[in-house]
Amino acid sequence: MIEMRNNSHFKESKIGTLKSNVHGFVDLFALSTSSVAPAFSIAASYGVIAMYLGFHSISAIILVFPVWLASSFIFRKFNRLYPNAGASYHWGNIAVSKVYGSGQSWIITLAYLLSIPPIVIPAGEYTGDLLYSIGAIPQTALSNPVEIFSLGTFWVFVTLVASLLGARPTAKLTELFLAVEVSVIAMFVVIAVMSLHDSVVNRPSISWFIPPIASRNEYVNLLSSLPIIATVLDGWEIDSYASEESVNRERWPGTTGVIGLVLVFTIYVVTMTLMQSEVPIKVLSSSVDPLYAWGMFVAPKYAIVMDLAVIASTASSLWLTTYILSRAWYAMSREGLLPSYLGYLSKTRLVPYVGLILISALAELVNFLMIFSRSIEGFFSVLLSFSGVFLMAEFSMDSLTGIVLFLRNKDLEFRKLYLIVSVLTFVSFTAMICSWVYSELRYSAIFISLVMPALVIAMLERMKDRGKSSVQNA
Repeated sequence: MIEMRNNSHFKESKIGTLKSNVHGFVDLFALSTSSVAPAFSIAASYGVIAMYLGFHSISAIILVFPVWLASSFIFRKFNRLYPNAGASYHWGNIAVSKVYGSGQSWIITLAYLLSIPPIVIPAGEYTGDLLYSIGAIPQTALSNPVEIFSLGTFWVFVTLVASLLGARPTAKLTELFLAVEVSVIAMFVVIAVMSLHDSVVNRPSISWFIPPIASRNEYVNLLSSLPIIATVLDGWEIDSYASEESVNRERWPGTTGVIGLVLVFTIYVVTMTLMQSEVPIKVLSSSVDPLYAWGMFVAPKYAIVMDLAVIASTASSLWLTTYILSRAWYAMSREGLLPSYLGYLSKTRLVPYVGLILISALAELVNFLMIFSRSIEGFFSVLLSFSGVFLMAEFSMDSLTGIVLFLRNKDLEFRKLYLIVSVLTFVSFTAMICSWVYSELRYSAIFISLVMPALVIAMLERMKDRGKSSVQNA
């Protein structure tokens, strides 16, 4: 029997404890919703999805959504049993083994570390567009790599400062930015609905909501878009990584993630339906910011306001992704997997400041490499795809953790139901990863090379455990 609600299962190091009872229900809800980043996700990813799938973009998100929703309920159950800053990593350690958890730690690190750079570049570009719109910079600055790099650097710095201020200020700043984001989107939805009779470009069709499987080419395009869709539906799980810092840690974390995911999905379906109805699909698929393009069609005088929503969404997504990774690293260092300095906490704010600084430095390095590469768009697309693939890999491993947990513990409430859900989500996520590898064979070697360190880390942990067992037996 695995002992429930026991975060001292592993020998604790001398690393300090995160500040407790910081995040209330509203804070966790805001973190989960804002981390999914509806405005940024549509602006940065919808154009790529539309390039692959055209009018079927909405149907692809609808097709994948139930898998993510089912996964969010598994996270909710995990949080009832083991609230921990390491979330996925810690659950793998507890329910399966330290060898499994150590390998999972690499997948988690890649999933979130690769997610940060594709946020930094758009943050700089969207800020540049806003500054140009208000006449603060000339148009030539928008094509100047140094200018975009500098604006991206500004947001990396803001993220670092916001993160170092502590969990409470981070949550409150997130709530403010989320209010701006949702208010602007709601305003444009109202305007779009009121003007729908006169502004319809493409009449809505039931086919928009049915997955495209008519031809092999459409099927391959659907598979290629899956990692991008993963980045659109990811982020709600931040409340799990914030569990140790939350009030009522065995009730609220996980629940707010489910609510945030459902809310954002609703925003996607409503907004994307209106966008496809009122904007030519070729414009959406070729635009670097489909939300702004939509704003220009329905309310050109106020389209600049849409930039505020996208920037607010992008900025909060940046520091919240950093939040997730910093807490995961903190838990890994606390349990001896990573160097202890990654778990060092600042004296007053009690945040893992070394990890936060390192994450910001790595983000800035990739920001530099992307900006001065020959093809920013190509670099951005590859990073976005790989971040999505490893996010799916993380959730696939979480589902496998659930299978093991619900098989072993026969006295858990609704055990059989959670076991079935775990099996279905594991099969679904694994199938999506394999399908993407099949459709993008050119990237298979890179994918395999990125996975290999996880196996090496797991093997080293196994050797370490065997060494300890030998000493104890002697």
